[in-house]
Amino acid sequence: MKRGILVLALLAILATGAFAQGFSMAAGGGLLFDWSPVGNGYKGTIDVPGMPGSYEGIVQNLSFGGFGFFDATYAELDVSFAYGIITGKTKGSYYGSSLDANLGSGSALQLGFTLLGKYPIGLGGFTLFPLLGADYNMILSNWDKNGHPYGTAMDFNQFGLLAGAGLDFPFGSALFLRAEAMFHLRFPTKPWKEAAATSSVGGYHAFKATYGMGPNIKIGLGYRFGGGNGSASSSSSSSRSGKYMLVNADALNVRKGPSADTALVGSLPRGTRVEVLDRSGTWWKIKSGKIEGYVNSSYLKAP
Repeated sequence: MKRGILVLALLAILATGAFAQGFSMAAGGGLLFDWSPVGNGYKGTIDVPGMPGSYEGIVQNLSFGGFGFFDATYAELDVSFAYGIITGKTKGSYYGSSLDANLGSGSALQLGFTLLGKYPIGLGGFTLFPLLGADYNMILSNWDKNGHPYGTAMDFNQFGLLAGAGLDFPFGSALFLRAEAMFHLRFPTKPWKEAAATSSVGGYHAFKATYGMGPNIKIGLGYRFGGGNGSASSSSSSSRSGKYMLVNADALNVRKGPSADTALVGSLPRGTRVEVLDRSGTWWKIKSGKIEGYVNSSYLKAP
């Protein structure tokens, strides 16, 4: 547990230091689905002379629940609460006899913390962002199929790594729908590492703990503070008096009229060069390639 907390804290410090300027903030929540079809456990060979064999113990975890997130453009912090369905089985053979068996099922309540680094890329009307990070899942309670507590819950706490991508679909002035799909790699838990070590005693067995792998899916609704579905630093009007400006937001919405209530024409990524056609009020009319419409001038800056 201590190792996982220290790693997450270090990642948070690095992310904050690297991206301390020029970020927007958003928050929201939604539903999550996490599955480990390649489960944690241990496997290896049975090296008894004249009686070769192999053995594999596997625990698969299917979790679903809810999560909340805080987003700072280049970093995302998630806190989740999920219910897990756990199944166990063995596979293998020994001296010609099968060792395949089902070990039954159980359940668990899990509290998870996830820190992700991300890089938003504006693509028309939505934003794509690659994701890379780590998570730490704490088992609050677990029990077998008969409802009896199973082992020490905290012994099954688990640290993992994640990689994938997400999409933000803006609607309205500040709301957006977020979808993320990642692949996780979960490190062996304490009971499986101890089981592998115990099985290897005496030189007759050669076992090692295995990693859990599978998909992690999240779908949620978010709100971007400051509106505009993008981030920006305000500039004075005197520094933004040129004909051409640069987009200073992750995904700046371009609208049909000078209001956030009008239809969405498109979206421009950070750094896009736009031609200013009209500067009346807060909403300026701009043109960039085939996209022409109105944007909140707070999200433009001088080149």
